[in-house]
Amino acid sequence: MSMRTSFLLCCALVSHAAVAAPPSVDVLTKPCAECHGLDGVSTVAKTPHLNGQLVTYLEEDIAALAKGGRTSAIPNHVPSTWIGPQIAAVAKFYAVSKTPRPLQATDPQMVAKGQAIYEKHCAECHPDNGRQSDHDAPLMAGQNLEYMMEQTRLFVSGKRKFAFMMGDAFRGLSPADLDAVMHYFASQDQFKK
Repeated sequence: MSMRTSFLLCCALVSHAAVAAPPSVDVLTKPCAECHGLDGVSTVAKTPHLNGQLVTYLEEDIAALAKGGRTSAIPNHVPSTWIGPQIAAVAKFYAVSKTPRPLQATDPQMVAKGQAIYEKHCAECHPDNGRQSDHDAPLMAGQNLEYMMEQTRLFVSGKRKFAFMMGDAFRGLSPADLDAVMHYFASQDQFKK
């Protein structure tokens, strides 16, 4: 094979690789579906629902998981090879999902106590009972109760870093108070206005 032929073959291979289509969202989310469900509604205990979440929140969280800046119960479950376009595509896929989150068993007394605490400590960043967001806070309404309680304990222990005003919001609240707020958020219908 001549040098010119080798060069042209190499250029053709590089050119083909450069225009190869990126993986589809279905391919990217296939491993996610094992725990987070096909539409972002979790099917595994202590696993967050991703459906209907803010795109910016999901992008930041997925990027942190991919870079190892945030730990998870399942190590390396977000490939470190994911870059901006893949992360953005996955975040958008879950953000637009309107699949309803399942009703959860919550304690009515805890819900009532949690509502009072929510109104005083949480409503500024998680308005409309956790259905909206201020300061890029995640949407909390209807989120998986076990997941929220576990994450709350990680924040309190310092194993997960408080975001924005969360440290102030948590100040003075007991573990039982925080559990009550999580029951309140879990009792909310995610899309009801």
